[in-house]
Amino acid sequence: MLKKIMASLVVCAGAALYAYNPPAGGQNLLRISSPELLTEGSSAAGGAIFSVSTDSPVNNPALTAYEQRAVLNLSGTMLFDSKDESDKSVGGAFEGGILLPSRWGVSSFLVQGVFVPFYDMHLGNSFNFTANFAKDVTDSLSVGASAALGVFYGHGSDWTGGLNLGAFYTLGEISFLKDLRFGASLLNLGKPLGNTTVFGITGDEASAWPAIATLKIGAAGTLLDMQVFKAGASLDFSFPSFQNFVCDAGLQFLFADVVKLSTSWEYDVREFSEGSKNLMPSVGLSFQFKFRSKDGSFLAEKGWEQSEMTVNGAWKQLYKNVNAVSAGAKINLGLKDTQAPEIILWGEK
Repeated sequence: MLKKIMASLVVCAGAALYAYNPPAGGQNLLRISSPELLTEGSSAAGGAIFSVSTDSPVNNPALTAYEQRAVLNLSGTMLFDSKDESDKSVGGAFEGGILLPSRWGVSSFLVQGVFVPFYDMHLGNSFNFTANFAKDVTDSLSVGASAALGVFYGHGSDWTGGLNLGAFYTLGEISFLKDLRFGASLLNLGKPLGNTTVFGITGDEASAWPAIATLKIGAAGTLLDMQVFKAGASLDFSFPSFQNFVCDAGLQFLFADVVKLSTSWEYDVREFSEGSKNLMPSVGLSFQFKFRSKDGSFLAEKGWEQSEMTVNGAWKQLYKNVNAVSAGAKINLGLKDTQAPEIILWGEK
């Protein structure tokens, strides 16, 4: 009897494993629309050098909880396939988002469009919307949840929807690591895309994608912190439906708090074994500067006389013949509050 039970479990596990056949890039459908998503190692811990944007909840819904300023983001990516079998050589993706802090927590909203017709990366056409809410529990711990909804067309028609959950914890300094952070998220808890005619990584018609219940865990920290130079690293592991293993690693270098160089590398076991994935790292560069709004302008009236803008660009060879070039801009409205509030008791001078 025990042998029969064990044999049945092996058969069921094998069937489930065989059923895992998303299109190349299907697990990263929402991670190609901005330079940050392409180059920050899909970090659940906020990147090698911590930063957040409206698209951070794609990796971990809890990351935005400590953001004090409103954030606007607009980015786009062009994809090129040099040897596509169907003679379709150009694709693209875009995103636009807004992040709004409040006394109850931080809300963010993100719209993304993905249009990729390549045989080597057959993602089809989709529009996706994500609404996220994150809340700090303590000075070190935050949690978050997001609801996602998407529509797919052009290669079949379908819709997807579900929840994403996340947690984020800052441990601080340990040995040579500073600003050590940990993140964990459980993604795609809902309905995946199923009624599509796109090709999976095995060359056959794709199974349901992206994978349901993808566990993602990660850590990041600062390796070197000098007056005008900072270096950090991140390492993440994810388990799509517990049928695959993906490792993401990232390095970032910050110069004078203005220029940031980012690079990341991804190893997807199933994609690599099927000959879909390559091991080329991504490269990204961003430049941050402050700007002042004119007196009497809308921003000045809202108390945002000075704000920060970050412009960035990135390149990544996603697959052997597929390259992505991305550019975008992010605006943090107002200046970061770096001083603790001063409390004066009644009668003190």
